[in-house]
Formats: sequence, structure tokens, C-alpha cells
Amino acid sequence: MGSVEDRLYDVAHAGADAWLAWAAWLAIGITVLALFYLNRQLQRNRRLAAEQTRPQVAMFMEPHAADWHVIELVVRNFGKTAAYDIRFAFDQPPTVARYETASDGYADVVALQLPEELTVLAPNQEWRTVWDSAIDRAELGEGIESRFTGTVSYADSPDEPKGWFGRRGKQPRYENKVVLDWGDLPPVRRVELMTTHDLAKREKQKLELLRSLLSYFHYASKETRPDVFRGEIERINGAAREIQDRLRGREQLEAAGNTDITVRLGDPSAELGKHRS
Repeated sequence: MGSVEDRLYDVAHAGADAWLAWAAWLAIGITVLALFYLNRQLQRNRRLAAEQTRPQVAMFMEPHAADWHVIELVVRNFGKTAAYDIRFAFDQPPTVARYETASDGYADVVALQLPEELTVLAPNQEWRTVWDSAIDRAELGEGIESRFTGTVSYADSPDEPKGWFGRRGKQPRYENKVVLDWGDLPPVRRVELMTTHDLAKREKQKLELLRSLLSYFHYASKETRPDVFRGEIERINGAAREIQDRLRGREQLEAAGNTDITVRLGDPSAELGKHRS
């Protein structure tokens, strides 16, 4: 207790030199705290500026501009600076059925061909490739995977030699998650809308065909020469027979091709799904 009272007494009766020393130490402490706070703010502002100006690369699925059911795989740089050395990594690589080489009722499921890396993507520049058709994919059902997860990694500067003896500096790399899910696409409603549109277009064409036939009958019926009239009749009958033969041939081809195509992964005997050709 006496020690505390002695300290208080010393403080109360301290001289001007002691007070100046304490004031100097207090000023030094405040200055250190201010510098520490200013450094924290500068680092934070620097990180925010780098985050706003660095490249931002994303991978996603997008319908083709002309054919809505054709889905493309797109890699785009949304950032304000160029992205370098873009690489992809998937838990399971995206797959596609090899329709063009289907034989013996089987269609192999193979990995989608992707580049090992993209050298550079400028701001707002993109790389894209055709992946698959949403209609064909829906017909395959559970025979082919529909969800793929992975990452896309990239750097904000080219990998150039740095330092002595040509040693390369370590690039700061960024990484974004990728989720490609065919289930997120809404093809069913779009198919219904397109089907309705196609039906309306077909009915319009039927009316146009009927109008053309009526116009033909209007002018052909004015013919008075029997041989010419008979020639017009035979031409109409020939056109009708040609259409009948074409429809009959198409029905036979559809009947012959109306077989199940089994989707296989490596082993043709493993029936993983069915696709109607």
C-alpha cells in the first residue's frame, strides 16, 4: 500500500523534466498507433484496388445464339486486366455422347475435348466451344452425367523470367469454382414453346399449299385442249405419287431406325442409358 502511495506522491510532485519525458513517450506511442492504423488502411485500399482491377475469369454454359438447344461451354474474362495461363481442373471431366460414331446400338460417352490451357484472355474476351444439344441430352436421361464441378485458375501476369540466372518468379494465381449443371437449364418449357411455334408455322404452310393448289386449279381448268388437260392431270397424279413414295420411304427408315441406342462407358455391355436415334 505504501508503494502505491509513494508512486502517487512522485507523480504529484514530479518536475517539469519528468512531465516532458512522459509527454514525449505518449506522443511516440500515439504516433506508432497512427502509423499502424494508416498502414492497415493502405493495405486494405491496395487489396480493394487490386481486387477491382485484376482479371475475373469464369466458366459457364450458354445457349447458342441461333439454335437455343445447342449449349456452348464459355470461358470469359470479366475483369479489367488480362488473364494469363488459364487452366481447368474437374473432379470428373465434362462428358458428351459420341453420336456420330454410334454403331451396333451403342453410343460411347467420352470426355469433352478441352484445351490444356488458354495462354491469355484480354478483358471481355472469351473462348467457347459447342458442348451438346439439350434435346439429345434429355433423351439420354440418367445414362450420362449432368453435373460437373471443378475450378478455373489463372494469373494476372505472364510467367516471365525474373531475377538472376533466368529464374522464374512465382506467379500469384487466382481460382474460381465452376459448377456446370444441365439440370439448371430449362429446356422443357422452351421445347413446348418451340413446338407450338413449329405447329403454327406448319399450319400456315398448309394453308399456303392449299392456296397454291387452288390457284393452279383455277388456271389449269381454263384449258380447252383435251391432250393438254390430260397432261396436267397426269402431272398432278405424278406429284401425288412422288410424295406418297417419299413419305413411305421415310416411314420405313424411321421404323428401321427405331431401335434403342445404349450409352456405354468403355464396356459396350454396360447399359447406362438409352437414346432413340
